[in-house]
Amino acid sequence: MAVEQDESVHFPLEMIKIIVPKLPVKSLFRFKSVSKSWNTMISDPTFVKNHLQISKHSNPHNLFMQKNPHSKGFFPLVKFEDRKFRTVKLLECPCAWDKFLAFCDGLLLLSDISYKKLTLWNPSTRQTTKFEFPYARSCYPMSYGLFHDRTVGDFKVVVICRDHYKVYSCNDKAWTRKRRIQGIGLVQIGYGVCVDGVVYWVNRWSSDGTHILYFDTKDDDELKVLRKPENVNLTGKMIDLICLRDSLCMCCIGRGVTNVQIWIKGKGSRNSTWKELMTIENVQTRASCFEPLLHFVGNKILIVWKDSKLVVYNPSEKTFEEVDDSVLSGRGFFPYTESLFFPNQNN
Repeated sequence: MAVEQDESVHFPLEMIKIIVPKLPVKSLFRFKSVSKSWNTMISDPTFVKNHLQISKHSNPHNLFMQKNPHSKGFFPLVKFEDRKFRTVKLLECPCAWDKFLAFCDGLLLLSDISYKKLTLWNPSTRQTTKFEFPYARSCYPMSYGLFHDRTVGDFKVVVICRDHYKVYSCNDKAWTRKRRIQGIGLVQIGYGVCVDGVVYWVNRWSSDGTHILYFDTKDDDELKVLRKPENVNLTGKMIDLICLRDSLCMCCIGRGVTNVQIWIKGKGSRNSTWKELMTIENVQTRASCFEPLLHFVGNKILIVWKDSKLVVYNPSEKTFEEVDDSVLSGRGFFPYTESLFFPNQNN
């Protein structure tokens, strides 16, 4: 990423390269107007990628976005500190749609109440792109996935229906219909989890057991079944998937027990090796009430239960601390990621 230092900007070039990628998007947009060279640097794909990685791994302010708005089109941005949440501001989505479907690299996939009109929204830049899902009653959507295909610089949406699935390319502005996986009954599919350009889903309680499905553009652009972990016994257990520090993790929950095992998957979509990351012990509620939302806060972990109760877990002491979550009003949330990414501006 070559940068020519403008004579009107009196900062050492090396200092600029270290400091600027750590700035929020709002500041970067202002600095793009400082000079042509600054605009070129901030618009460079390498800079955009590095800025996203820093944002993902820092989040020093413990900022989160709620999945459902307080009012139509306004999504709360909340901050977690001193074991309580407070609302920082309301982010207005220009399309005023309020159905949260998926998120990836700082972008959100939203829909209207019909689930036919969709929009991709970057809350950091306020950019949006809209498109429609051409479905009939016979192919009502069961689950969604959003991922960033960095090989071609495209954001793609995967919509799983009961007998097939469709893939939308933001670059091509077109849907592609795909056949369903033969021999696998799609019964109850959880939210799609995007990790390193691959989307994963859990297909629960089908006639032949629980499966982990995945879609990888580098793997023939087909929805496939991930081979079951060889070193994890899933018999009689519920599983959920989460993205934790850019890795796919699996929460294994035994019925009637008070422990939750968390396993981390090896890199690569076809890699089905898993290592145990931790066991959350002494759960005060049924482990089946565990919801797959974990976020590291220092050396502790923020956890949400399915009854919307939040706690902070200390792995070293194996203890829980209560959290004041009154401002959340039972709404789900996820870590807020500053991002400059967006599909082709011609979209």
